[in-house]
Amino acid sequence: MRPAGWTPDPDDSSSLSLRWNRGQAALRLQTLGWFPLLVTVGAIGKAVSAHRDATARLTAAVVTNGGKSLTDQQLDEYLPQAQARWSRALLERRRMSIAERLLEARRCSYCGSWSGMSATHCAGCRRRFTAADDSEHEATVSRASATIDEATAVLADLARGVTLDRLSAVAHG
Repeated sequence: MRPAGWTPDPDDSSSLSLRWNRGQAALRLQTLGWFPLLVTVGAIGKAVSAHRDATARLTAAVVTNGGKSLTDQQLDEYLPQAQARWSRALLERRRMSIAERLLEARRCSYCGSWSGMSATHCAGCRRRFTAADDSEHEATVSRASATIDEATAVLADLARGVTLDRLSAVAHG
C-alpha cells in the first residue's frame, strides 16, 4: 500500500479494521472473522481507479501468501460459519488456559488451594504433599500437556480453514 502512496489513517484506532488514505481517497479493510482470518476491502465513498488498484494490490498480496479471494456469493456462504468457528476457537483457547494453569501450579486434594509447582506443602492448609499427591499431579500435568497439544492443533486447523465437521471428533476435556 505504501509504495502506491497510501498511508495508514493516524486517527483510526480500531482493532478490527484498518483505514488507508491517498489524497482524497480512503480505503477500509474490515475484519469479518478470525478462524481463518476473513477480511473485506472496499472504498470509503465513491470508488475510483486508485481504490481498484489498491484492492488489486491487497488481493495479490493475500493470494501470494496462501490466502484466497472470495466472490460475494462465496462470502455469503462462508459467513454463517464464522460464528461457529469463533465459538470453537474460544472453547479451545479456554481449554488451553485451564491446562496451562495446571502446568504452573498444583492443587491441594484436601483443601483445593493452589500452590507453586515445587511446593512441598499446601499454601492453603499447610498439609505436606504426599507421594500419592505427587503421582496425581504428574498425571494431571500429562493430561494438561495433551490438552494443550490438542487445542493447539485444533486452533491451527481452524486458522487454515479446516471445516468444523472434521474437528467434531476432537475431545473436549
